[in-house]
Amino acid sequence: MRAVEQRLLARHAACLEQVELGRLPEAGRMAGRALAAARRAGAVEVAAKLHLTLAWVELDRGRPDSSTRHLDAALPGLTGNDLARANCLRGLHLCLHAEPRAAVTRLTAAIRELRRCGDQWWLANALVGRGIARAYALRPAAADADFRAARTVLLAIGERDRAAMCLHNRGFVAMVAGDLPTALRHYEDAAREGLAAVRRPEALIDRAEALLAAGLVGEAREVLAPAITLLDRCDRGSRMPDAVLLAARCALADNDFPAARALAERAARIFRAQRRDPWPSNAVALRARWATGERPRAGRAAAECDRAGRPEDAAELRLAAGLPVPRRGGTARLRALSLLDRARRAPDRRRAAAACRAGLALVDPHTWPGTELRSIALGHALAHGDARAVLRWSRVEAPAAAPVSGRLAERLRSARGRGDQDRVVQLEREIRRLSLAAPRTAPPAAVPSGTTLLAFTIHNGHLIAVSVVDGRCRLHRLPPVDHHVHALRLAVETGHEDAVRASADALDALLPPTGDGPVTITGGPPGLPWAALPSYRGRPVSLGAAPPDADPPRTHAWIAGPDLVHADREVADLRRAHGGTVLAGRAATVEAALRAMDGVDVAHLAAHGHLRGDQPLFSSLQLAGGPLHGHDLDRLARPPRIVVLSACDSGLAPAFLRRGAKAVVASTLTVPDDRAPALMAAFHDGLRSGLGPAAALADAQVRHGDRRFSCFGPG
Repeated sequence: MRAVEQRLLARHAACLEQVELGRLPEAGRMAGRALAAARRAGAVEVAAKLHLTLAWVELDRGRPDSSTRHLDAALPGLTGNDLARANCLRGLHLCLHAEPRAAVTRLTAAIRELRRCGDQWWLANALVGRGIARAYALRPAAADADFRAARTVLLAIGERDRAAMCLHNRGFVAMVAGDLPTALRHYEDAAREGLAAVRRPEALIDRAEALLAAGLVGEAREVLAPAITLLDRCDRGSRMPDAVLLAARCALADNDFPAARALAERAARIFRAQRRDPWPSNAVALRARWATGERPRAGRAAAECDRAGRPEDAAELRLAAGLPVPRRGGTARLRALSLLDRARRAPDRRRAAAACRAGLALVDPHTWPGTELRSIALGHALAHGDARAVLRWSRVEAPAAAPVSGRLAERLRSARGRGDQDRVVQLEREIRRLSLAAPRTAPPAAVPSGTTLLAFTIHNGHLIAVSVVDGRCRLHRLPPVDHHVHALRLAVETGHEDAVRASADALDALLPPTGDGPVTITGGPPGLPWAALPSYRGRPVSLGAAPPDADPPRTHAWIAGPDLVHADREVADLRRAHGGTVLAGRAATVEAALRAMDGVDVAHLAAHGHLRGDQPLFSSLQLAGGPLHGHDLDRLARPPRIVVLSACDSGLAPAFLRRGAKAVVASTLTVPDDRAPALMAAFHDGLRSGLGPAAALADAQVRHGDRRFSCFGPG
């Protein structure tokens, strides 16, 4: 008999290996055959173990009734640590059915027993389960502690893949707490530690949810599609309805309302088949119907979502249907949704602004509901003609540097060189995710006295400006200027002076007066050559923030890219005049350029630029051996204080500023190759004489008649 039991236990161990590999159908078949053999042999204890394993497999496959039957069948034959494992499974059942507090109680008891028995593998399972339950119970600190403890246990027994999943789960907790950058950092760290998405497609679901929260709907849908395919292939039914529901949310955010409704209804069918609550799916379907002009009743669905432990679904449905959102605690996003409803319904400006301020402290102002909170506050400030409040609500934080490795950047350059577009898309997606994981930096400080401020913002499609001249703040509602900006750019590009004067005069007349002296401009019309406007010609103009201190630079890096006729001469002449390091020809590689720029006062790059729309991460300058992309700059330990991009519009100014440069001189138009050297020589002479970057550029432009360059500041 003992030999039979040993063979059955060996088959059980092989079944557990299949579970760990994510092959649930095969694990179920193996366990079922072994269970039948154990029954024939009268091996009661082995049969109980196999029932317990089948309960685990069936729960993961989304078959809770079958899992419960196996668990009930196992209990009479279980003792010791196997009984503690059964209690752990009972707790996981409660998690699945949205009963997190009961799950925590059950799992805490299981954890005590598993520790006493020394069952490390199942102890980690119970800690992970309790961490998930605590996250759903809105106890993020306790949940994070459970995942850290589970990770320590798993590393000790050599389960590195599952330990990486614990790190990923810490990202899930950060998501629940409303800390999106931390969530994304944990997800990326888990991937670097070798988390195998093929075996754990739930990791892709969590990542897609984070991308959706960050407003990257297309990215979320791209990550979610393979997750659904993998869940189907692995027969991981327990997560399938959550994945389909998330796909419905993505479609809703993408204004694809028919797809959102169809996906939500599909998710509801799967939830019902698993005897789980379908109301979250019903809520998304109802939101899609409201978005297309239907007016179905939403109150019951919202109440059922609350009852099912999905208060965010309930709040979003109530907001869509115009129903009051209860004031409550919970996740940061849930509190923000409640504050959004309060801001919408506020009877006066003071209470609306207070709700907006509190809500924006909880969520990213660049994504909904943060965008709507900011819009409501701006609307009230505009309605009251409060210029200072408009200026205050217009300022938002900017992303800081992203932790993009040199190896990842080289893989992207290599893929581009091979023309492997699929790999390029994949690597760019990874870099974009890393960028999202970067923390936000505070908006720039107020400009110093004596500097005029002109701040632009758009509200409900209308261009608004606030000017601060001699300490006096004024509000200006402007007509559309895009046509005038386009006409002026075209005139400057073609060099038709009469057209330049006519376009510049027409646009200048539409903009607010800003007096004389230095001027700082934020949020202005993109691509506008300010130096061409009569009111700004010869004035130090800084785009983005106040110009940095005018300390004469001491260290320089001069870098020339290939295929520019005058670039080598330009950097050689500047090196003779000001000293420093020069890179040209084959020596001007990306790696050499990054080393030369790190920590210098001035980095001057003369190279062909490639603008990638509004994506500074992937805009570039052409150097020897390949392009220098915006994301490459995140490897600089100390960015240059002043950067000069003697090139056509490369789109890299925001990337240098995000990394911490104090000023970037760059063109927003095509730069004639033969005209740049003289202008740049005059600009650097001005810096050496003690002028700030904006003043040095203004002086050089007046002397050489150039209008193509602008000075950008931090933020």
